[in-house]
Amino acid sequence: MALFKPADGLLRTNVSWDDLQESVFEAFGKDAKFGPNKDAKDIGFANGFMSKICLVTPDWQTTENSVPENFVVKADVLEAKILESQVHNNEITLYKLLKKYNVSNVARPKVYYMREFSEENTLKGFIIMEYLADNLSLHIFDNLTPEDVLQVLRNIASLEAASLKFNEEDKALFITNMFGKMFAKAMTKENLKSSIDLMRQAGGDRLKQNVDRLESIVFEIVDMEQADNLPDILGWYKSCMSACEVIINTFIWASHFGCPTTDLVRLLNSCLSGKDRRENWESLLEKFYSFLKEEVEDNNKMPYTLEQLKQAYRLFFPLGAFMIVPMIGPLFSLASSSDDVAYKERVRTCYSLPKVCAYCEECSSKIRKLDSF
Repeated sequence: MALFKPADGLLRTNVSWDDLQESVFEAFGKDAKFGPNKDAKDIGFANGFMSKICLVTPDWQTTENSVPENFVVKADVLEAKILESQVHNNEITLYKLLKKYNVSNVARPKVYYMREFSEENTLKGFIIMEYLADNLSLHIFDNLTPEDVLQVLRNIASLEAASLKFNEEDKALFITNMFGKMFAKAMTKENLKSSIDLMRQAGGDRLKQNVDRLESIVFEIVDMEQADNLPDILGWYKSCMSACEVIINTFIWASHFGCPTTDLVRLLNSCLSGKDRRENWESLLEKFYSFLKEEVEDNNKMPYTLEQLKQAYRLFFPLGAFMIVPMIGPLFSLASSSDDVAYKERVRTCYSLPKVCAYCEECSSKIRKLDSF
């Protein structure tokens, strides 16, 4: 089966308006018809590369009051290879399990319809979900305060606690060794060199020395096997659900059983200034652990100790911070093609921020000797 030509699918995806109409009938009833002025807008620019986030205005031709004014479609851009289809289905699996276990305290959009990839459906995997009009979209050049991230920490704790209820059959539905299977493919020697070169070019003289140091040790940092096995290395009682993405809008796609500290490292590096992260990482981990204890309720069922959590943070820090650094260069390249002048300026100023300098300095410091972080 051939791919759609770019103009044939919704915003260059493989999902057509007919596909959406069929799915909407199933979700809202046969009277939920699109009108002639239906429209789709890309609202996920620079927030992901594997899928499009499309805001659909249906121009409803219906008397139904239960239909939303608009909705979001998350659709894969390319024909799904094995890994990409697993990632998409991974997200759907978690939504289903959260519903199965009546988990209400993990913040997420309402899902109206989900279509998985399969042997019969290799092109059109997508999810129709609620549009959160007041949702705040953050980028690498945005900073939050330590107090601001508490809400996210509580949500991660809620997800982790909910995952402790999943049985072995449930757990087997998720991708294993996420770092080795997913992220290692993006961190080949060629891609690493390209990312660092692009960052060096975009950062200019301000970052050159730090980027050069980072390049000299990058292959020591990229230890995917360690990232996948942190719970075993540190003797955790149980592995837990990790979301892997906590700041980008595609929060749940990479959920898997592993070490949730990987979420915390990437969250604090993404959201906080270098100064705030250095001064508050330990107290924020302690706050997160208190949230987890509240959710689990029984201390005997805690999956790890506070000290093990901090040890995992220190061990994962070089890789976790570095996984953010290569994204800055492509972001600059992507922004250069945008017509949004204000957005271009925000990305450009990213390279003069102490936050970016902190990434390079700390990633290129002595590997795993991270007590000062």
